[in-house]
Amino acid sequence: MTKRTLLTVIATLLLTFNISNIAFAEPNSSETQTIQESKAQYEQLDNETLKLNSEITKLNNEIETINIELLKNNSEIKDTEIEIENINKKINDSKIEIEEQEKKMDKRLRSMYKTDISSSMIAYIITSENIFDLFYRVQAMSKLISVDKEIISEINEKKEQLAEDAKAIEEKQEDLKKLRIAIENDLNEVAKKKEEQEVALSNLNARKEEIMDVIEANEVNLISHSLSIINSSSSISDIENAVNNLNSLLPQLNSDYAINLTEEAIASGNNQISEYEASILEENSSSNLATESVNGSVTNNLGTYTMSATAYTGGGLTAMGIKPVRDPNGLSTVSVDPNVIPLGSKVYIDGYGYAIASDTGGAIKGNKIDLYMNSLQDCYSFGRQSVTVTIVAYPNQW
Repeated sequence: MTKRTLLTVIATLLLTFNISNIAFAEPNSSETQTIQESKAQYEQLDNETLKLNSEITKLNNEIETINIELLKNNSEIKDTEIEIENINKKINDSKIEIEEQEKKMDKRLRSMYKTDISSSMIAYIITSENIFDLFYRVQAMSKLISVDKEIISEINEKKEQLAEDAKAIEEKQEDLKKLRIAIENDLNEVAKKKEEQEVALSNLNARKEEIMDVIEANEVNLISHSLSIINSSSSISDIENAVNNLNSLLPQLNSDYAINLTEEAIASGNNQISEYEASILEENSSSNLATESVNGSVTNNLGTYTMSATAYTGGGLTAMGIKPVRDPNGLSTVSVDPNVIPLGSKVYIDGYGYAIASDTGGAIKGNKIDLYMNSLQDCYSFGRQSVTVTIVAYPNQW
């Protein structure tokens, strides 16, 4: 049987039996110690979980930055590939241009050298008709050769420059590819670290769930009396008190299961109250009032103490594993010595209101009590006072 199933069975039994069948039980010291240890462990694990979540968020940001860098690198590699392709095309075009120029030069020379005695350049020169024709032919040949040399030189220079550019781009691409490998290694390293953190986070959450089972069982026990009142043939005044108690306890609960049980019981209790009010005359309904307090005075008095009171604030969980609250119109949280006031008791403090004794403290011994406040300023304003504390109901009696 799972812990959740066991809790369901316990809750069902509590809902089935009448309040008179429920035996009063105060938590013993070992139970209190177990609850306090669970609370401390849960808060420690909660802090570790927050730290891990923060680290995972940082790793996610780092991964995002690396991915952006990787995309940029891939884009640069693609650009250099296109650039290399264009330069290679220009080199090939230059080769074709040189070949065409060589063909033109060859054609010109052939036409110039075409004579009856010889096709050689020397023959072309020595066949000059006179000295002027000789100078003309020599000058023409020199000019033609010079122009052709310049064209070939320019094309070769262009070709060499393109080859150098291609080599530089290829080197750049190699560097980019090496950089990509380094970036991918960084990405893999961070992703691996993130995976390890997520595994650790999963283990922490599993441990938190185990501890929450203890807290959940305690919360179910805390609300069990009110649940049994609402789900039994109790008087409307008792049901009203039970609904009020559950409404006050609801903000302090952590367990979804206990919260659902509480919300369902509140809805059921309100339906019963509405049905009752609809079935009787208005003058008769006023006679069934809550018996817990009359004109601000406590009618259920199981013990009255004069205590030295201080105030505290802050989040976390109480010794019973529930959330601390300050609700002047409902149930607030107070820290007590369990040997004087059992944990889970409902108390009334003059000037403070109703509260649940759900927390403890190292300095809270004997007739001392610590009242929860919403702010540090409220604690300073309260200071240290002498208060009258009345026990309204022990655990499992309200």
